[in-house]
This record gives sequence, C-alpha cells and structure tokens, in this order.
Amino acid sequence: MATAAAAFAARARREIEQLFLDNEAFSPERAVEFEARTAIQQRYLDELIAEGVVHEVEPGRYWFDRRAFQEMRQRRLAWSMRVLVVGLLVFLVILAVRAVTHLG
Repeated sequence: MATAAAAFAARARREIEQLFLDNEAFSPERAVEFEARTAIQQRYLDELIAEGVVHEVEPGRYWFDRRAFQEMRQRRLAWSMRVLVVGLLVFLVILAVRAVTHLG
C-alpha cells in the first residue's frame, strides 16, 4: 500500500514538473494554466508554492523558478545525507557495543 502511494506521489511530481518544463514556463510571461486533478497533485503544487519554486501569476496560472527548484533539491539532498550519516553512525555504535559485550 505504501509502495503504491509513493508511486502515485512520484507520478504527480513528474507530471507537474513536466508541465512547466514542456511549456518553458520559467517566467511570469510564460505562465501556464494548471488545475490539479488529484489531491496528491494539489499537495505537491502547494509544497512548491510554499518553497518559492512555483509562483501564481493569477488564479490558476503558474510559472516555475528553476533556481529555487535546484536549491530546494540541494537542501533535500543535504537533509537526506545527514539522516543517512546519523543512521550509519547509530549502526556502527550498535555494532561496536555488541562486539565489546560479546568479547567480555
């Protein structure tokens, strides 16, 4: 079930991003119309607006800030790497503790 939800979310992200890319909607003058077909699309659009990636020129017309998108992706990658490093450190500490307790 979670896998299906992740797949739907990934598809919604791709569809929204592709809309802007295909139409080169990278400035207010090139804004495109968009109406979310699903709740997942609406949540992702709202997230992009909150992050400053997508801007609404007028109701239902949006443009995409590529620089803000890259910055958002870099922040998310940095966060993911931090989580991965913390997880790795916890694993190594557990491994070390188990090694010490089994030796003694």
